[in-house]
Amino acid sequence: MEPRSVLKHLREFALRELKEKRAGRVCVRRVKMESLLMRGWLPDTIVRRVKGVHYLVCVFRGDTMRVYYIGRNGISLGASEFAGPEKDEIWKDISRKSKNIFALLP
Repeated sequence: MEPRSVLKHLREFALRELKEKRAGRVCVRRVKMESLLMRGWLPDTIVRRVKGVHYLVCVFRGDTMRVYYIGRNGISLGASEFAGPEKDEIWKDISRKSKNIFALLP
């Protein structure tokens, strides 16, 4: 899929999660690139890439957060669910390592 069609697919998925599962909030985030190789004094050359998961869809419902992992082409790679204090730690890590694309509220 093209990047634009992937974003449309993610928006439709987020709307479905919000309406059908009555979530409190849905955030779609893009994972930031990580430095893979640095060469030079300043460095002159930096090679960066995104490993595996490119997008995260975070669904907040009550005290739980469900994170869907989406690949570069828009295909779901799985999901995890977090609750309680673990949820806050994971959300802090996700916020630091990704960029917000859009968020939906009911």
